[in-house]
Amino acid sequence: MKYYQINKNKITAISALKRGNSAPQLVVVAPSGSGKSTLIYLLLNHRLIPFMKIGIGEKSQTTIIPCEFIFDERIEDEGSFAIKIVKKDYASKEVHMTVLSVLMDLFGKNDCDTEETMDAFDDKFEQIIEPEGSMYHLGQIKDELSMEELKESLVLILDYMVDNDFRTRVRKRRDELKSKKVKLAEVREFIFEEMFEEMPEEIKEHYIRWLDNIGLVIEERLCDSIGDELFSENIIQYSLDGGDDGKKILSVLFDPNAPYSLLIDHISVASRPRGELIEMAQEKYEGLPFRFCIRDTMGMTQKGIEAKDVSDALEIALNCKADTILFLMSLEERDDTLTECCKVLREKREELKKKSNMDTLVYLLFTKADRIVENLINKKNEGGLYIDQTTYDNNINAVIEDIKAMMDKYSDMIPKEEVGWLSMRYLKDSYILKALTDESLRRNFEPEGLFEKIVDFSMKTLKSTLPKGVTDPLFVTALEPDMPAVQVSVDSMKISTIIDEMQYALSEDVSTVNGYVITDKTPRLHGRSVYCYWNNLMVGLGHTTRASVYGNFSINMKGLIKRMFTAYIKSFKTLHDNCAVTFTADNLSDDELIKAVESLTKNDNIEAGMNPALGDRNIALQRLYEFYVDYFMNPVRFAFVVDRVSYDMSYGNPELKQKLTAIYNGTLGYDGAMRKLQYSFQDFFGSEDCRRILIEELDSVMTDMVNKAFIVI
Repeated sequence: MKYYQINKNKITAISALKRGNSAPQLVVVAPSGSGKSTLIYLLLNHRLIPFMKIGIGEKSQTTIIPCEFIFDERIEDEGSFAIKIVKKDYASKEVHMTVLSVLMDLFGKNDCDTEETMDAFDDKFEQIIEPEGSMYHLGQIKDELSMEELKESLVLILDYMVDNDFRTRVRKRRDELKSKKVKLAEVREFIFEEMFEEMPEEIKEHYIRWLDNIGLVIEERLCDSIGDELFSENIIQYSLDGGDDGKKILSVLFDPNAPYSLLIDHISVASRPRGELIEMAQEKYEGLPFRFCIRDTMGMTQKGIEAKDVSDALEIALNCKADTILFLMSLEERDDTLTECCKVLREKREELKKKSNMDTLVYLLFTKADRIVENLINKKNEGGLYIDQTTYDNNINAVIEDIKAMMDKYSDMIPKEEVGWLSMRYLKDSYILKALTDESLRRNFEPEGLFEKIVDFSMKTLKSTLPKGVTDPLFVTALEPDMPAVQVSVDSMKISTIIDEMQYALSEDVSTVNGYVITDKTPRLHGRSVYCYWNNLMVGLGHTTRASVYGNFSINMKGLIKRMFTAYIKSFKTLHDNCAVTFTADNLSDDELIKAVESLTKNDNIEAGMNPALGDRNIALQRLYEFYVDYFMNPVRFAFVVDRVSYDMSYGNPELKQKLTAIYNGTLGYDGAMRKLQYSFQDFFGSEDCRRILIEELDSVMTDMVNKAFIVI
């Protein structure tokens, strides 16, 4: 019996968004230009596509706001969608780092002279508005940002440098470092940053005002464009049939050249997926609603692809609470680059499995097959001025064999069932399609090939999240449909001693604290190093410096917390032995709870061996407890808990994120901000807030994992 025959009740887009955490989570990672945005564009239904400028950007010019798309076939109206933005403090230091880099470079190249530096500055203003690497985009508000006001503010800063013996201090510092053979430019940067941080605030006041004005302009523009209610971070539902509001919202937020990445942390959207996907899913997986969440991590890098990026990408994806990682790589990349990336991908997965029990599904999808076919056909063209259908007919089989050989080589490093290749550019009656007679090969160049993979990826992901022995999620009727069916709670008092010991180790143990706190003995830190550390902290990575003039550090806050967590809570058994975890189902009626437990345990006599005096509900809750204790005793399951909580305790928790961001943005200096940031971690680890947030995150992460097994109706 098909799903729609079982349950005719559809859900709103708002409900789908609220229930997004219980859907299979696919996280897409890819270097810029691999087709990540295009992939999402192809999954959206035809009503939304015309208003969303994704998948059309040039390389390094795509949307730079992380997004999650919750697709649910139960949203009946294709023109209906729900959306929520999560804001962040205006990221002034993104712009400041660009200004500082440009200014330091020009000042050094122009003999440390204010006037000559400012004369050369005009040509660099565009670099500040649209920096290389597309960290942000200010082109749309350029007319509201006065270059003359910026120059006037920078004159004050450079005059201070000149008047306070910048050159003398550079010369003296270089003499001190002669034995290290450092470059003059590096010493200039060191002194420039030092003097910038120590100069009186009134000197920088004009510049800070110019910098802060960017945030005000963006905030006003965003609020005017999307309205107060959505700007206030409420979940709002729109219909494309209900006027122009919905169309405007999509056009504004999904404009790859908009400046909003400096003010928006991430965007969540829920909608009905493309109809072809639904039809295919209903045909292949009859009885289950087609629903999944696909998260866009913005890509590993906005530039290109390196082997190190592959390793980092897996870590970043895990911090997005991935059930499955979908890794895209363009076949237009060099063969040796792709080979090395596959090797690193395999090694990183083995490392995660061996060290952390992290066994995440990873699918590697090679894209732009049409481009590689065209390139190979060109090489096989024997002298003709024009390439036509005959050229393709004569060479297509050989070209496909070449591609298959490439896939076999990559599959030697990664299981074959996890590797695929296809095109994401579809032309009817193309030379390629006309030349291919094998239907299975044609699907690699037709939309159905992609749709089939996405349907399989999402459904296999769903099944991978289910407890052992459970083949399909259970349909349950909840009292509050948008709330979890089952809740997991950890009693902090039951593990109070363990938490005390962990907090002491993190905040008082000298060997641990010295690993992340920047002490007065550490020389000044390079601004760029701090900037990189902060950007890595936000996505759950560490950063290691190798400076010759500046102070060095190697800090990975998520990694530190993960080590501490596993040292003191080695497995779920630690929580179980202390009777610290409870599983409740207040959102289910007695009958629904009993039916759910009978289905999960495949036992229609759950009372057997139990004291009848407990009552039917308590007996069912006891069986539910036993069932999920077994679920979390699995080292792989608990490894996900540890990994996700470790990220949340290092940055991901909204409350902690706000606190850390306020410290980082509290001053334009980088060295001072880094020191305050790390001392704030020490204070946090020793606080009651740390204890409370740890328990809240444990509850949240385990509740999300448990509810993958339920579809609330």
